[in-house]
Amino acid sequence: MANRILMAVCILIFSISFVGCASRVFALARVDAAAANASFIHEMPIEAGIEGLPPIVQTPVIPSRNAGLFPNWHEIFVDFITNLETEAAAMNNVVVPDNGDYIEEEYTEEEEQIVVGHIAITFDDGPHPTLTPVLLDALYARDVRVTFFLLGMEVDRYPDIVARMYEEGHLIGNHSFGHPSFTRISRQGIIDEIYRTNRSIEAITGTAPTTLRPPYGARNNMVLDVAREMDMSVVLWSVDPRDWSLRDAQRVRDHIIDHAIDGSVVLLHDIHESSIEAAIMAVDILIEQGFKLVTVEELFEINAMTLQAGEMYRSIYHTIGGTE
Repeated sequence: MANRILMAVCILIFSISFVGCASRVFALARVDAAAANASFIHEMPIEAGIEGLPPIVQTPVIPSRNAGLFPNWHEIFVDFITNLETEAAAMNNVVVPDNGDYIEEEYTEEEEQIVVGHIAITFDDGPHPTLTPVLLDALYARDVRVTFFLLGMEVDRYPDIVARMYEEGHLIGNHSFGHPSFTRISRQGIIDEIYRTNRSIEAITGTAPTTLRPPYGARNNMVLDVAREMDMSVVLWSVDPRDWSLRDAQRVRDHIIDHAIDGSVVLLHDIHESSIEAAIMAVDILIEQGFKLVTVEELFEINAMTLQAGEMYRSIYHTIGGTE
Protein backbone atom coordinates (compact mmCIF):
# COMPACT_ATOMS: atom_id res chain seq x y z
CA MET A 1 0.00 0.00 0.00
CA ALA A 2 2.82 2.42 0.83
CA ASN A 3 4.30 1.87 -2.63
CA ARG A 4 1.00 2.69 -4.27
CA ILE A 5 0.69 5.87 -2.24
CA LEU A 6 4.19 6.96 -3.16
CA MET A 7 3.45 6.21 -6.81
CA ALA A 8 0.40 8.48 -6.68
CA VAL A 9 2.50 11.25 -5.11
CA CYS A 10 5.10 10.97 -7.88
CA ILE A 11 2.44 11.17 -10.55
CA LEU A 12 0.97 14.28 -8.95
CA ILE A 13 4.37 15.98 -8.71
CA PHE A 14 5.03 15.07 -12.36
CA SER A 15 1.69 16.68 -13.26
CA ILE A 16 2.75 19.94 -11.62
CA SER A 17 5.96 20.01 -13.61
CA PHE A 18 4.24 19.15 -16.85
CA VAL A 19 1.58 21.80 -16.48
CA GLY A 20 4.16 24.50 -15.78
CA CYS A 21 6.46 23.68 -18.68
CA ALA A 22 7.05 25.85 -21.73
CA SER A 23 5.42 23.43 -24.15
CA ARG A 24 2.42 24.73 -26.03
CA VAL A 25 0.51 21.47 -25.47
CA PHE A 26 -0.77 20.93 -21.94
CA ALA A 27 -2.25 17.81 -20.32
CA LEU A 28 -2.90 16.32 -16.92
CA ALA A 29 -1.48 12.89 -16.16
CA ARG A 30 -3.91 10.19 -15.08
CA VAL A 31 -3.92 9.27 -11.41
CA ASP A 32 -4.49 5.63 -10.61
CA ALA A 33 -8.02 5.40 -9.29
CA ALA A 34 -7.29 2.55 -6.90
CA ALA A 35 -4.42 4.42 -5.29
CA ALA A 36 -6.50 7.55 -5.06
CA ASN A 37 -9.41 5.78 -3.44
CA ALA A 38 -7.12 3.84 -1.14
CA SER A 39 -6.09 6.72 1.06
CA PHE A 40 -4.38 9.59 -0.77
CA ILE A 41 -7.13 11.49 -2.57
CA HIS A 42 -10.67 10.64 -1.73
CA GLU A 43 -12.48 13.63 -3.16
CA MET A 44 -11.68 16.68 -5.27
CA PRO A 45 -14.85 18.71 -5.89
CA ILE A 46 -14.72 21.55 -8.44
CA GLU A 47 -16.93 24.37 -9.56
CA ALA A 48 -17.48 25.11 -13.23
CA GLY A 49 -15.64 28.20 -14.45
CA ILE A 50 -16.26 30.51 -17.40
CA GLU A 51 -12.72 30.78 -18.71
CA GLY A 52 -9.65 28.59 -18.37
CA LEU A 53 -9.26 26.11 -15.56
CA PRO A 54 -12.26 26.12 -13.23
CA PRO A 55 -11.53 27.28 -9.67
CA ILE A 56 -10.95 24.36 -7.33
CA VAL A 57 -12.80 24.17 -4.04
CA GLN A 58 -10.42 22.68 -1.51
CA THR A 59 -12.29 20.27 0.72
CA PRO A 60 -9.81 18.50 3.02
CA VAL A 61 -10.73 14.86 3.43
CA ILE A 62 -8.91 12.75 6.02
CA PRO A 63 -7.94 9.36 4.58
CA SER A 64 -10.03 6.58 5.92
CA ARG A 65 -7.00 4.50 6.79
CA ASN A 66 -3.21 4.31 6.68
CA ALA A 67 -2.90 8.05 7.40
CA GLY A 68 0.19 7.38 9.39
CA LEU A 69 2.06 6.12 6.35
CA PHE A 70 2.19 9.63 4.88
CA PRO A 71 1.34 12.16 7.60
CA ASN A 72 1.99 15.31 5.52
CA TRP A 73 -0.07 14.18 2.51
CA HIS A 74 -2.56 17.00 2.94
CA GLU A 75 0.07 19.75 2.71
CA ILE A 76 1.37 18.26 -0.56
CA PHE A 77 -2.17 17.89 -1.84
CA VAL A 78 -3.00 21.55 -1.13
CA ASP A 79 0.31 22.64 -2.65
CA PHE A 80 -0.52 20.63 -5.77
CA ILE A 81 -3.92 22.30 -6.07
CA THR A 82 -2.41 25.77 -5.63
CA ASN A 83 0.19 25.15 -8.31
CA LEU A 84 -2.41 23.69 -10.62
CA GLU A 85 -4.65 26.71 -10.25
CA THR A 86 -1.95 29.35 -10.70
CA GLU A 87 0.34 27.72 -13.26
CA ALA A 88 -2.29 26.18 -15.53
CA ALA A 89 -4.46 29.26 -16.00
CA ALA A 90 -4.09 28.86 -19.77
CA MET A 91 -5.66 25.41 -19.77
CA ASN A 92 -9.16 24.75 -21.05
CA ASN A 93 -11.44 21.74 -20.86
CA VAL A 94 -9.82 20.03 -17.88
CA VAL A 95 -12.20 17.32 -16.68
CA VAL A 96 -12.11 16.00 -13.13
CA PRO A 97 -14.57 13.12 -12.68
CA ASP A 98 -16.17 12.37 -9.36
CA ASN A 99 -13.96 9.33 -8.75
CA GLY A 100 -10.82 11.47 -8.53
CA ASP A 101 -9.35 10.40 -11.89
CA TYR A 102 -7.86 13.02 -14.18
CA ILE A 103 -8.68 12.59 -17.83
CA GLU A 104 -6.02 13.72 -20.28
CA GLU A 105 -7.22 16.67 -22.31
CA GLU A 106 -4.99 18.39 -24.82
CA TYR A 107 -5.05 22.14 -25.23
CA THR A 108 -3.04 23.88 -27.89
CA GLU A 109 -2.24 27.48 -27.11
CA GLU A 110 -1.95 29.57 -30.29
CA GLU A 111 1.28 31.44 -30.47
CA GLU A 112 0.66 35.11 -31.13
CA GLN A 113 2.55 36.56 -34.06
CA ILE A 114 4.83 39.41 -33.11
CA VAL A 115 3.78 42.51 -35.07
CA VAL A 116 6.79 44.50 -36.28
CA GLY A 117 4.73 47.27 -37.86
CA HIS A 118 1.58 48.28 -39.69
CA ILE A 119 1.19 49.04 -43.40
CA ALA A 120 -1.83 50.26 -45.39
CA ILE A 121 -2.14 48.94 -48.94
CA THR A 122 -4.47 50.98 -51.14
CA PHE A 123 -6.00 50.39 -54.57
CA ASP A 124 -7.15 53.03 -57.05
CA ASP A 125 -9.46 53.18 -60.09
CA GLY A 126 -11.71 50.21 -59.33
CA PRO A 127 -13.78 48.29 -58.97
CA HIS A 128 -12.83 46.07 -61.90
CA PRO A 129 -15.47 43.45 -62.83
CA THR A 130 -13.10 40.43 -62.83
CA LEU A 131 -9.82 41.44 -61.22
CA THR A 132 -11.20 43.06 -58.06
CA PRO A 133 -13.12 39.91 -57.05
CA VAL A 134 -9.89 37.89 -57.44
CA LEU A 135 -8.16 40.33 -55.13
CA LEU A 136 -11.03 40.23 -52.64
CA ASP A 137 -10.89 36.43 -52.56
CA ALA A 138 -7.17 36.52 -51.75
CA LEU A 139 -7.58 39.16 -49.06
CA TYR A 140 -10.48 37.28 -47.47
CA ALA A 141 -8.46 34.06 -47.37
CA ARG A 142 -5.67 35.92 -45.53
CA ASP A 143 -7.94 37.96 -43.25
CA VAL A 144 -6.44 41.20 -44.58
CA ARG A 145 -8.16 44.61 -44.86
CA VAL A 146 -7.13 47.27 -47.36
CA THR A 147 -8.42 50.60 -48.67
CA PHE A 148 -10.11 51.04 -52.05
CA PHE A 149 -10.30 54.51 -53.62
CA LEU A 150 -13.13 54.05 -56.09
CA LEU A 151 -14.26 55.85 -59.23
CA GLY A 152 -17.93 56.80 -59.08
CA MET A 153 -18.60 55.68 -62.65
CA GLU A 154 -17.26 52.19 -61.83
CA VAL A 155 -19.23 52.09 -58.58
CA ASP A 156 -22.42 52.60 -60.57
CA ARG A 157 -21.45 49.77 -62.92
CA TYR A 158 -20.48 47.20 -60.29
CA PRO A 159 -22.42 47.89 -57.09
CA ASP A 160 -22.28 44.25 -55.94
CA ILE A 161 -18.48 44.37 -55.79
CA VAL A 162 -18.61 47.59 -53.77
CA ALA A 163 -21.11 45.99 -51.40
CA ARG A 164 -18.76 43.04 -50.93
CA MET A 165 -15.81 45.34 -50.18
CA TYR A 166 -17.81 47.04 -47.47
CA GLU A 167 -19.22 43.82 -46.00
CA GLU A 168 -15.74 42.29 -45.74
CA GLY A 169 -14.38 45.21 -43.75
CA HIS A 170 -12.37 47.14 -46.30
CA LEU A 171 -12.27 50.93 -46.21
CA ILE A 172 -13.84 52.67 -49.19
CA GLY A 173 -12.54 56.06 -50.26
CA ASN A 174 -13.39 58.57 -53.01
CA HIS A 175 -11.23 58.78 -56.16
CA SER A 176 -13.55 61.12 -58.11
CA PHE A 177 -16.29 60.15 -60.53
CA GLY A 178 -14.58 60.23 -63.92
CA HIS A 179 -10.86 60.60 -63.03
CA PRO A 180 -10.15 64.21 -64.11
CA SER A 181 -7.17 66.11 -62.75
CA PHE A 182 -8.55 68.32 -59.98
CA THR A 183 -6.00 71.04 -60.74
CA ARG A 184 -7.42 71.42 -64.27
CA ILE A 185 -11.09 71.78 -63.47
CA SER A 186 -13.13 74.43 -61.67
CA ARG A 187 -13.93 74.51 -57.99
CA GLN A 188 -17.51 73.52 -58.75
CA GLY A 189 -16.20 70.72 -60.94
CA ILE A 190 -14.21 69.33 -58.00
CA ILE A 191 -17.26 69.52 -55.76
CA ASP A 192 -19.39 67.70 -58.33
CA GLU A 193 -16.83 64.91 -58.79
CA ILE A 194 -16.59 64.30 -55.05
CA TYR A 195 -20.31 64.63 -54.38
CA ARG A 196 -21.46 62.27 -57.16
CA THR A 197 -19.05 59.57 -56.05
CA ASN A 198 -19.94 59.91 -52.38
CA ARG A 199 -23.62 59.66 -53.26
CA SER A 200 -23.08 56.51 -55.35
CA ILE A 201 -21.07 54.80 -52.60
CA GLU A 202 -23.48 55.82 -49.83
CA ALA A 203 -26.39 54.39 -51.80
CA ILE A 204 -24.71 50.98 -51.61
CA THR A 205 -23.02 50.97 -48.19
CA GLY A 206 -25.15 53.43 -46.27
CA THR A 207 -22.02 55.41 -45.43
CA ALA A 208 -20.39 58.22 -47.38
CA PRO A 209 -16.58 58.14 -47.61
CA THR A 210 -14.51 60.57 -45.55
CA THR A 211 -11.21 59.95 -47.33
CA LEU A 212 -10.34 61.41 -50.72
CA ARG A 213 -7.54 60.60 -53.14
CA PRO A 214 -7.50 63.08 -56.05
CA PRO A 215 -6.77 61.48 -59.45
CA TYR A 216 -3.02 61.48 -60.22
CA GLY A 217 -2.52 62.87 -56.73
CA ALA A 218 -3.08 66.31 -58.28
CA ARG A 219 -3.92 68.91 -55.64
CA ASN A 220 -3.53 72.55 -54.75
CA ASN A 221 -4.94 74.90 -52.14
CA MET A 222 -8.35 74.88 -53.79
CA VAL A 223 -8.53 71.09 -53.71
CA LEU A 224 -7.65 71.03 -50.01
CA ASP A 225 -10.15 73.81 -49.27
CA VAL A 226 -12.95 71.89 -51.00
CA ALA A 227 -11.97 68.73 -49.11
CA ARG A 228 -12.19 70.64 -45.84
CA GLU A 229 -15.62 72.01 -46.72
CA MET A 230 -16.85 68.53 -47.64
CA ASP A 231 -15.39 67.04 -44.44
CA MET A 232 -12.85 64.84 -46.22
CA SER A 233 -9.19 64.14 -45.55
CA VAL A 234 -6.81 63.81 -48.51
CA VAL A 235 -4.78 60.58 -48.51
CA LEU A 236 -1.91 60.14 -50.96
CA TRP A 237 0.87 57.53 -50.61
CA SER A 238 4.48 57.02 -49.54
CA VAL A 239 5.30 53.90 -51.62
CA ASP A 240 4.63 54.00 -55.38
CA PRO A 241 5.83 50.94 -57.34
CA ARG A 242 4.39 52.44 -60.56
CA ASP A 243 2.43 49.26 -61.19
CA TRP A 244 0.28 50.99 -63.80
CA SER A 245 3.42 51.61 -65.88
CA LEU A 246 5.64 48.59 -65.20
CA ARG A 247 2.98 45.87 -65.58
CA ASP A 248 5.54 43.47 -64.08
CA ALA A 249 4.36 41.59 -60.99
CA GLN A 250 7.83 40.62 -59.78
CA ARG A 251 9.27 44.13 -60.01
CA VAL A 252 6.21 45.68 -58.40
CA ARG A 253 6.35 43.15 -55.56
CA ASP A 254 10.06 43.78 -55.03
CA HIS A 255 9.55 47.54 -54.90
CA ILE A 256 6.89 47.18 -52.23
CA ILE A 257 9.00 44.84 -50.11
CA ASP A 258 12.11 47.02 -50.47
CA HIS A 259 10.41 50.32 -49.60
CA ALA A 260 7.44 49.63 -47.30
CA ILE A 261 8.10 50.26 -43.61
CA ASP A 262 5.98 50.67 -40.51
CA GLY A 263 3.46 53.43 -41.22
CA SER A 264 3.71 53.28 -45.02
CA VAL A 265 0.80 53.81 -47.41
CA VAL A 266 1.26 51.74 -50.58
CA LEU A 267 -0.29 52.74 -53.92
CA LEU A 268 -1.58 50.07 -56.31
CA HIS A 269 -4.34 49.74 -58.91
CA ASP A 270 -6.79 46.83 -58.97
CA ILE A 271 -7.43 47.19 -62.71
CA HIS A 272 -4.25 45.44 -63.91
CA GLU A 273 -3.69 41.68 -63.64
CA SER A 274 0.00 42.12 -62.85
CA SER A 275 -0.91 44.47 -60.01
CA ILE A 276 -3.20 41.88 -58.45
CA GLU A 277 -0.46 39.23 -58.68
CA ALA A 278 2.07 41.61 -57.17
CA ALA A 279 -0.28 42.60 -54.37
CA ILE A 280 -0.97 39.00 -53.33
CA MET A 281 2.74 38.11 -53.34
CA ALA A 282 3.62 41.24 -51.38
CA VAL A 283 0.88 40.60 -48.82
CA ASP A 284 2.20 37.10 -48.14
CA ILE A 285 5.78 38.32 -47.72
CA LEU A 286 4.85 41.25 -45.49
CA ILE A 287 2.77 39.01 -43.25
CA GLU A 288 5.64 36.55 -43.02
CA GLN A 289 7.93 39.43 -42.04
CA GLY A 290 5.60 40.29 -39.17
CA PHE A 291 3.68 43.25 -40.61
CA LYS A 292 -0.02 43.67 -40.01
CA LEU A 293 -1.91 45.06 -43.00
CA VAL A 294 -4.63 47.53 -42.11
CA THR A 295 -6.86 50.18 -43.64
CA VAL A 296 -5.72 53.79 -43.88
CA GLU A 297 -7.95 54.85 -41.00
CA GLU A 298 -6.70 51.99 -38.83
CA LEU A 299 -3.08 52.87 -39.63
CA PHE A 300 -3.50 56.34 -38.18
CA GLU A 301 -5.68 55.23 -35.27
CA ILE A 302 -3.03 52.70 -34.21
CA ASN A 303 -0.55 55.58 -34.07
CA ALA A 304 -2.93 57.77 -32.04
CA MET A 305 -3.67 60.04 -35.01
CA THR A 306 -6.98 61.06 -36.51
CA LEU A 307 -7.43 61.96 -40.16
CA GLN A 308 -8.57 65.58 -40.31
CA ALA A 309 -10.70 67.19 -43.00
CA GLY A 310 -8.70 69.34 -45.41
CA GLU A 311 -5.36 67.88 -44.35
CA MET A 312 -3.18 65.74 -46.60
CA TYR A 313 -1.41 62.55 -45.58
CA ARG A 314 1.25 60.42 -47.27
CA SER A 315 2.08 58.20 -44.30
CA ILE A 316 2.09 58.50 -40.54
CA TYR A 317 5.37 60.40 -40.87
CA HIS A 318 4.28 62.87 -43.55
CA THR A 319 1.26 65.01 -42.82
CA ILE A 320 0.59 68.37 -44.47
CA GLY A 321 -2.15 70.70 -43.27
CA GLY A 322 -3.70 73.23 -45.63
CA THR A 323 -0.94 73.95 -48.17
CA GLU A 324 2.21 72.12 -49.21
